[in-house]
Amino acid sequence: MTEEERGGSSASQALREHGVDARLVGGDAAVRRAPFSDNPRVGVHGRRTQQRILDAALQAFGDEGYHACSIARITKLARCSRVSFYQYFASKEEVFQHLAGQVARQVSASTEALDPLTPDLEGRAALRAWVARFTEIYARYEPVFHALESDEVLAVVAKHTGEQTVARIHSRLATTTLAPRQVDPVIRLLLETLNHTLEITNILRSAAPDAYPSDRVEDAITDVLHRTFFGLHRDVNVHSPAGPPPPPLDFFPPMLELLRQGTDAVDPNAPGNRTLTALLESGHDVFVTRGYHNTRVDDLVDAAGVSHGAFYRHFQSKDQLARLLTARAMPAVGTAMLDIPDVSELDGPAGKGLLRRWLRRYHAAHFSEAAMLHVWVDAALQEPALRRESAPLFDWGRRRMSQYLQPRGFGDVDVDAAVMVALLAVFGARERPAAEVEAAAIVIEQGILGH
Repeated sequence: MTEEERGGSSASQALREHGVDARLVGGDAAVRRAPFSDNPRVGVHGRRTQQRILDAALQAFGDEGYHACSIARITKLARCSRVSFYQYFASKEEVFQHLAGQVARQVSASTEALDPLTPDLEGRAALRAWVARFTEIYARYEPVFHALESDEVLAVVAKHTGEQTVARIHSRLATTTLAPRQVDPVIRLLLETLNHTLEITNILRSAAPDAYPSDRVEDAITDVLHRTFFGLHRDVNVHSPAGPPPPPLDFFPPMLELLRQGTDAVDPNAPGNRTLTALLESGHDVFVTRGYHNTRVDDLVDAAGVSHGAFYRHFQSKDQLARLLTARAMPAVGTAMLDIPDVSELDGPAGKGLLRRWLRRYHAAHFSEAAMLHVWVDAALQEPALRRESAPLFDWGRRRMSQYLQPRGFGDVDVDAAVMVALLAVFGARERPAAEVEAAAIVIEQGILGH
């Protein structure tokens, strides 16, 4: 048995231990569910019917969000009856699992096709082609990417696919400026950043459709990845902006009003505000722990120790509470981002230490706020109506990072700034060990600043 076969076998075993059907990552034929047929295998027509249902579900998840979508909506788009639906799928969740399996297989195949990564133009071209393939998969299956973490089973599939991708990219590196122990943590963080950059630019496109063309975003991402692996090569991994700076986006009045109120708008000692304070403090923890779509009003009132009536005296819905918590988190995270040492201070050994100390402070002081912003991104990505409202939040951070990057004197600072926002967002959204702090510093130094 080859090393790859042994790895595949152990991976399948790990998936089974987590209750994951190995067919989700290994491919499966179309079958009819019992008791619809004595012979579960289907022919060409059956496979087409199953795929038509999957395509309809993907469209419905994109239009309405995974959690809001119904089987009735899927069958209407698929032009089939509910009986036909249940011949192939037991539930909406099972449809989603099959779509997630398609994503896992396509991402794995795309990375398997990655050519050797080298510091020259050929290596950059190989990386650019892989980024384009990944972006194409993301564009087709965007609703699946958004909702993966809301399902524990599929989160295991996503993690398995991610680790496969890390290993394959590592194996394609012909050489690198990174130390051996740094390679995997850096690749892992770059993959998180790539995914979140696509999320952020899609949110920004909802308010500025022409400002973030795919080619421009893919070039910026590729250059950041290539510089991280091989250092700055101006004739290889530096490209001028392929268009004007994106337009500034204005906040919607409700969010603007919340931001103007500031973080001290609620006095916990004022009469009648104790309930509100309890909802804000416990609500933050509930949203961060459970995620936006897995949080119910029941969870929020139980955690705060208040009644449903008390909740609805202050908020019309969980959405309104999440919006307020986001508005309270944003200034703190934004201020922390602006505290990053100047580009001119980060060159040389002293600058390396300065950046790492800032990253540790940023993470320690603002982990909870950054995690709340991540919750709001989850809400916006799965509910199309919230996307355009959320776009100014990310544009606010992108414009400040663009100003920060101007002194470096090369490349497309406007889109690289979106990559920087994505990097800081994923870095700050969960606990990070020392190796991942170092990985973030390397991506900033080499990939973003070109040091």
